[in-house]
Amino acid sequence: MERRTRGSVLNGYLKFIEHKWGVSNLKIARADMGIDNLNFKDGQYYQDEIIGNVLRWINRNKGQEAVKEAGRFILHNLGILNWMVRFNDFQTLALKFPKNFSEVYAFGSCEIDASNPNKIRMILKDVCYYEEACLVWEGICQEALTITKTQGKVSHTSCERQGETQSVFIVEIIQ
Repeated sequence: MERRTRGSVLNGYLKFIEHKWGVSNLKIARADMGIDNLNFKDGQYYQDEIIGNVLRWINRNKGQEAVKEAGRFILHNLGILNWMVRFNDFQTLALKFPKNFSEVYAFGSCEIDASNPNKIRMILKDVCYYEEACLVWEGICQEALTITKTQGKVSHTSCERQGETQSVFIVEIIQ
């Protein structure tokens, strides 16, 4: 199956670069990636490799923390999630996330195990196939905690890139 992602995600990461480092850095980034003459439509799907290239550019030029910050930024700027986040606690948001994942990504899967409400597991399969994807998902989880005003910490306990069958992020809720 071809890995495809909605243009809204790609545009969100490009907006992040512009917001964080300005129009001139966005132009440099787009030229470096060979997408300077391309426009992406929010409702269409594009090769996920383009997003990988954007995230690798951020990592190479600004570092891993910037990639996590891009994940936090994207949670605010994707209409599919943004409206929902503000009105839910973390657990409710987490339980709704797999459906939203499938509306954004044409590959992989997301499963949530909330059987322990203080230790929620997000299980991604065939998603975290490059380092920056892992960093972005960590940032998304961290920002979901922040937006829902939930104290907690995020850990990446299993990774497909290291030979595991799935990537697992644990969100420990601190009461």
